[in-house]
Amino acid sequence: MGDYEIMMDQIKYNKVLYRSMIKYIYFFLILGMYAIVLNSSGKYEDGMVYFSNALVIVYSLFNVLKDENKAYSARKTFYLFMFFFMGIAPILQYKNGDETVGGYVIYESTYILTNVIIFFILILFDLSYYYYYKRGIFNCLYKKISTDGFERRKEERKLWQLVLLLISVFSFLYTLYYNRNQLYMLVFRGIEGMDVGAVESGDFLSPLYHTFIRPLTVVCCINYWCFGQKRILKYILFLLAFISCFPTSLARLRAAAYYIPMLLILYPALRWKNRYILLFSWGLLLVFPFLNNFRNWGEGYELNLSPDFDMFRSMNFDSYQSFAFVIQNDIITYGQQLLLVFFFWIPRSIWESKPYMSGRMVAHDYNLWFDQISMNYFGEGYLNFGLIGVLIFTIFLGYITSMFDKMFWDYNKGNIKSLFTPFYLFFIGIYFFFMRGDLMYGFQYTIMLLIA
Repeated sequence: MGDYEIMMDQIKYNKVLYRSMIKYIYFFLILGMYAIVLNSSGKYEDGMVYFSNALVIVYSLFNVLKDENKAYSARKTFYLFMFFFMGIAPILQYKNGDETVGGYVIYESTYILTNVIIFFILILFDLSYYYYYKRGIFNCLYKKISTDGFERRKEERKLWQLVLLLISVFSFLYTLYYNRNQLYMLVFRGIEGMDVGAVESGDFLSPLYHTFIRPLTVVCCINYWCFGQKRILKYILFLLAFISCFPTSLARLRAAAYYIPMLLILYPALRWKNRYILLFSWGLLLVFPFLNNFRNWGEGYELNLSPDFDMFRSMNFDSYQSFAFVIQNDIITYGQQLLLVFFFWIPRSIWESKPYMSGRMVAHDYNLWFDQISMNYFGEGYLNFGLIGVLIFTIFLGYITSMFDKMFWDYNKGNIKSLFTPFYLFFIGIYFFFMRGDLMYGFQYTIMLLIA
């Protein structure tokens, strides 16, 4: 081996060593901040709650930082959700005695039990994920998706461009028409003292607009940015998407579902190393509090541009406590809520006994003062079939997550110019939304967005 080969090997080794050092610096820096939180004064300080929570935190953080060769993936998104919603938020809520589920008290014993269940969920998820990933059973279901077929249809590109433009223009114009009486809804989620319900056009049309028609501009934009060549058309489609789905007019997780795929397409640098993790983390700490300013805008409001760590103690992060609430009260409906998920498309005017979303159902049954609580994915599993439901839901989640990751990273080698790329990026974007719940809303939104 010559001097040149030895030098190149040394350079590669140094790069690997540097990346490992950076990863461990992140790991221990975050754990150090976590230790500071634990040592701070609080209302409750039970060692077993801390220990069981630390298991969730450490395991999730380790899996967030591993697999740098897959810088962004559905699996990483799963562990980002678990780290923030099932790790960071609950320990802050516990220490300060916050009650995010309609004022209901969660016992310390329930915190410990819930943390143990969550930790075993993480183990089971990985077992399911890697089992299906390594078996490669998707070979018999899907062919390798590449740009070959697309490249052979160059004569159809003009028609394809026209179709995308027409669909996008239709979605944009319909969005203007839908909000014709309240055009400020294109910028704000709500205005203090004004009835935002005035734009609702019916039990069926409103969900169809929000989950299918309105996102079409974003879908067309991402599809063209993956394959399109004409810069002017890229800008037109982006402008239509940006106006019709303006970030401040959207619910925060919905904004993430739209703009994370767009950012990954528009800025290739985000697709390397741990930049996706930083994007998601800073988005959660900075962008989410900023977007909350536009939830109910009123006179005298001042924009908050600083990180808001107190948001982890608010009802926006009630996902853990709603799960713990179901466990504490052993609420099981034996599959009743699944009927709502599979038949969400039937209007209540036809199905008068149609169940309510799980969070609202629990709130009404237990007379909670706040009925807009969310029920996360695992809470839905327990709510339907108890611990067996959690087991089934976790295995299925590992399966579906491995399917998307396998298709994108193995079959397509992470190629952005793949016909599967828009599906994969939207799946990553919607993952947080789906995990936080409720299941009916997440399932409805995921299906409609992927169809779009």
